[in-house]
This record gives sequence, C-alpha cells and structure tokens, in this order.
Amino acid sequence: MDPQVDYEGERPQPMEEVKTVVVGEHRSLKIGSCMDLERERELIECLKDNLNAFAWSVWDMSGIDSNVICHRLSMNPNAKPVVQKKRKLGEERRQIVDEEVEKLRSVGYVREIQYPSWLANVVLVQKSNKRWRMCTDFTDLNKACPKDAYPLPNIDVLVDGVSGCELLSFMDAYSGYNQIRMHPDGRGPNT
Repeated sequence: MDPQVDYEGERPQPMEEVKTVVVGEHRSLKIGSCMDLERERELIECLKDNLNAFAWSVWDMSGIDSNVICHRLSMNPNAKPVVQKKRKLGEERRQIVDEEVEKLRSVGYVREIQYPSWLANVVLVQKSNKRWRMCTDFTDLNKACPKDAYPLPNIDVLVDGVSGCELLSFMDAYSGYNQIRMHPDGRGPNT
C-alpha cells in the first residue's frame, strides 16, 4: 500500500512531516516540521495576524468581489443555445448532488432560474480518495466559445518560477472554495 495515500477517504499524506499549530480559538493549521524554530515562530505569527485570509468552511467564503475579478463568457453570436437532455442519477448520487447544490445555494454561489436558454447536467466524478466531486458538463457551452489564446502556463514554468524561494504556500482547493462569480451579462435571466 502506498504510504502517501490513505484509502479510508482522506487526503493524500504530505511528503514532509507536518505538525498542527493552534492559530486562534478553535482554529488550527498544519505546517511543515522541517523549518528552524525562528522561521516557524515567524510563520505562526504571520498566520495568526492574517486569520481572516482563510476560509474555514464554504460558509466563510462569500466570494471574490466582482470588481476585482469575474468570469465573462465570450461566445460566438451565431451559436444556438443547447438544453442538454436530463441525465438520471442513482439515489446515492442524487443525494450527493442535492447536498452540494444546497451548500452552494446557501452561500449564494448558485441560484435557481426559470426557463434557461442553456442547460447543462451535473456530473459526479469519483476522486482517488473515493469521494465525489460535482462538476458541470459544459461541453456544449465550450463549443460555442472561442479557444483561449492564453492557456494556463505549463507546470514546468510554474515550478521554475518558485525556484530559489525560501517558503512555498499553496491554495487548498480541495473542497472547491475558490469560487469566482460570473459577470452579470453571463448569468442568465433573473439577475
């Protein structure tokens, strides 16, 4: 059995030993255990000073202000809207989708609309830890949008960009908390 993967449904284990540090009331984070004590103290103080930068649950994430960034759809004006045929989900999968939709609705990430001109099914994809991730099948919508002339950078470019840095941090997108809102023009009716 691979020591880096916990097949009980939890996240893969980090390569470096980590330890849990308390940074606030009922708040703890995991940090690497291989740094010297002075660097660790500085990191913990920085984390404590910036607790409001962390989302501890989906309900803590009100979304990124659309004045900072938002998604805009660039669509072919001649594209005809597509309403996908409804796919059936088994009872277990339907319950997972219902829970996820309610979680997203309760924090304002999604809302119900009537009479959409574009309609896409949700799809559940099983992750390596046996949990389900809810995705949306935007195949038809993607066909109506031009290809991006500026794709995401190659992983090699990203790794080279951090070479020589003393500390590395990452955004934990494990639970999909990094939601960016749609521009009002692309939201559909009832906006």
